[in-house]
Amino acid sequence: MPAVKRAAEGPEPPAKKRAQFPKNRDDWIWWHSSVPELLKKEHEEGRHLIVISNQGDPRDKIKSEWRAKLSLIAAKLPKEVPIRILAALSKSDVYRKPNIGMYEVVEKIYRDRGLEIDLENSIFLGDAAGRAAKGSQGKDHGDTDYKFALNVGLKFVTPEEHFLKHPRPHFPEPPNGFRPAKLGNLASLPHIVPSHTPITRSTLEIVLFVGPPASGKSSFFRKHFVAPEGYEHINQDLLGTRDRCLRIAEQFLIAGKKVVVDNTNRNRETRAHWIRLAMKLKIPIRLFHFLCPLELAKHNNVYRACYGPPDEPTRTLLPTLAFTSYAGAFEKPSIDEGFDEIRGVNFHFEGSEEQRRKWDMYMLEPKR
Repeated sequence: MPAVKRAAEGPEPPAKKRAQFPKNRDDWIWWHSSVPELLKKEHEEGRHLIVISNQGDPRDKIKSEWRAKLSLIAAKLPKEVPIRILAALSKSDVYRKPNIGMYEVVEKIYRDRGLEIDLENSIFLGDAAGRAAKGSQGKDHGDTDYKFALNVGLKFVTPEEHFLKHPRPHFPEPPNGFRPAKLGNLASLPHIVPSHTPITRSTLEIVLFVGPPASGKSSFFRKHFVAPEGYEHINQDLLGTRDRCLRIAEQFLIAGKKVVVDNTNRNRETRAHWIRLAMKLKIPIRLFHFLCPLELAKHNNVYRACYGPPDEPTRTLLPTLAFTSYAGAFEKPSIDEGFDEIRGVNFHFEGSEEQRRKWDMYMLEPKR
């Protein structure tokens, strides 16, 4: 079923505010005087009006004013025009544009009624297109509307194009920002380098992982080091402190069990604790360096928190500081630190085609 989607980063459907932020629920005007009648015409042609908006202000008063304003705006629409409104109330979940959670809710509402949205004949209208300032027109406050439309597969148009029939304005195509496709074909890189020897060993050892958060370390452990290989998993997020990690790892090793240390291990000082343990117990220590670009790791962080497969552990969204602090303290591992072997691990996405499609979407909003 054809549907017209309307989106605004501000607190109402296409309306033009006289200041950057509205003062109260009554402080709004239509973006253009023709909007109500044009929306009526769209409805008569079988299209549906759906507002998809990013909110997120935690203050109850602001939320209350916003809800009240929606009623006032709806009352000014032609009475024949129904409107459905969805708002993302968190700044860091699957529903916030450019993530597609709100669209998936709409899709389910239609599907439960035996209807299917006709993406090919639907549009997404928004003013967050990433346009630069031009003349008296200020720059867009972001590009999440454009990215959202690309993620869903909707044709994107600006208010000027749709309501006033202006030529398509200039904005970055593709938009600025990261998505995995910009790195090229990651799958063409060898997964492990060097790759001529087995990943695991039958003899007692410590295996140390090095890499930023969300670079695939825990998934790599689950794929290669659990039964029947029999390695024990040491992770500071689970055990709490480094001292506890060292103590429990030593207990496993004394009991004849191999261990994998699945932490970021970003610098020589951190890695030295594990090298000393290996020397104390007179066992080898090998290192796997996860060569995941920082931008990809940050992207993976959002993907796994919002779209993580149900058969994998639930992950919370890590703050940006987790990545900047890693990068600031990172020291490239070297064999002269005392390792018996160092191997590189390139990131390879693993999942279904639908999971890959979501992983390759735009997720990170522009810094403001």
